[in-house]
Amino acid sequence: MTKTVRMRFLFAILLMATLASGLAGSLHQHPLLIEPGQFHGDEITARRRQFWLGLFVNGRNAFLRYSKIRVRTVFDDITDYGTRKKTGKSVSINGRRKPVFLLRGVIGLSPGPVTSVFQQTMNFEQTLAKVPVRLKLGKRSYVLKVISPDKDPTPCRDQAYPRNARLVLVSGKSSQTLYTLDDCGNDPSWCLLWAGDLDRDGKLDLYVNVTQHYDISERRLFLSSRARRGRLVRHAAAFVTGGC
Repeated sequence: MTKTVRMRFLFAILLMATLASGLAGSLHQHPLLIEPGQFHGDEITARRRQFWLGLFVNGRNAFLRYSKIRVRTVFDDITDYGTRKKTGKSVSINGRRKPVFLLRGVIGLSPGPVTSVFQQTMNFEQTLAKVPVRLKLGKRSYVLKVISPDKDPTPCRDQAYPRNARLVLVSGKSSQTLYTLDDCGNDPSWCLLWAGDLDRDGKLDLYVNVTQHYDISERRLFLSSRARRGRLVRHAAAFVTGGC
């Protein structure tokens, strides 16, 4: 083997190893979830010109579509106040319609139409504290509600949630706790943002706001195709942002 042939052989091995490493990394990529809007800089790891899978909803018509995102550095009213810095980040896409959320690295989802059975459209988000949400997908019915783990719950002062409240999804004889309040939290607010069949398996998927603290927003995506045996759904991705 000549020196030139040997160098080409070594280069080919190195190239294959690099490609394999990149593929492995993409297959094991941590699921990412974001929404369009303006946020603190350290809350957004997305980069401009990346393609993210977005959920677009127009009434009962919904679909997943890849979109090239735009990430701009902007003035942050909180962290940049009194300075000339711009540390905030604005996330958007081309087009008039905004996606409900954008995903990257979530296995089992693909572009195309999906079934939508609920979307929070009001500016004021209806809380789940006292009013359960009843949903139906195909022939199967579901109820998303807040319950207390105690028979005689100790009320939390100045709020509608019981102490250590649980957010529960019920369908038939199956019941699953999706989220639990840490004691009384600090002005918590839970609401359903979207529900439908995102992974096209004929079962309900949920996008829920499960905020525990008034200054922290926590959105969680639950997918039925990820559910363990005997469960209805499983947490797939989260988007946590802060205020002050």
